[in-house]
This record gives sequence, structure tokens and C-alpha cells, in this order.
Amino acid sequence: MSIAILLSSNESKKKLSRCYNEVHKELYGVGVTQLKIDAAGELMLMFLVKHQRVTALRALEEHYPELKQSVDAALHQEFKRRIQKKLTEEMNLPVTGVLRDYDPHTSWACTIVITGTGSPE
Repeated sequence: MSIAILLSSNESKKKLSRCYNEVHKELYGVGVTQLKIDAAGELMLMFLVKHQRVTALRALEEHYPELKQSVDAALHQEFKRRIQKKLTEEMNLPVTGVLRDYDPHTSWACTIVITGTGSPE
């Protein structure tokens, strides 16, 4: 199924949103505050998300910046592993990769999910 067809259904968008939010709650204990899903080419989904900052990570920033960075990186990797598994199992999407970045100053994150086996043009 193409990404455009998947995103043309409100039900599919709701399921994608639910998958993302559930994984976020599992890892961070809270849901997201805003979530927008778009196609990013024929094989990629883009989740643009406003997050609440995790209080424990904020507490580490001043005195333990290296530890905070390591914990952040580990949480990003775990999020990518879990969202790939959830989308594969619940949405039957052939996920081949997940890219993710977060800006702590604005609380915005972008997650790109690469599906299929072709070239993501």
C-alpha cells in the first residue's frame, strides 16, 4: 500500500497517531501534545510532534550533561525500535528504517518512517 493511500483514510491516520502516542507513553510516561502525519515521498511517513519535556532529563542537563545525552540517545534508539515493531505488527507496514530527531528548546520532534524496499525518492 502506498503512503498516499494509507494517509487518505482518517481511520489509518488515527491508528498511526495512536501507535505513535502509545509508544511515547510507554517510554516517557506522557502522551504528545500535538501530532501531524504527512507523506514524505512515496515510501516515507513523517510524524511532526510536539512533546512535553521529560522532567528527569531536564534535571540532569546542568550537572550531568554527558549522562543526559547518553540517556537521550538510548531513549531515541528504543523509541525507534518500538515504533518500528508496533507499526509492523499493528498496521502491517513493512518498515525498513526509522529516523528521529528532537529539539529540546522547542519541544518539537520529527520521526521519519521508511517503508517498503524501494528507493525513498
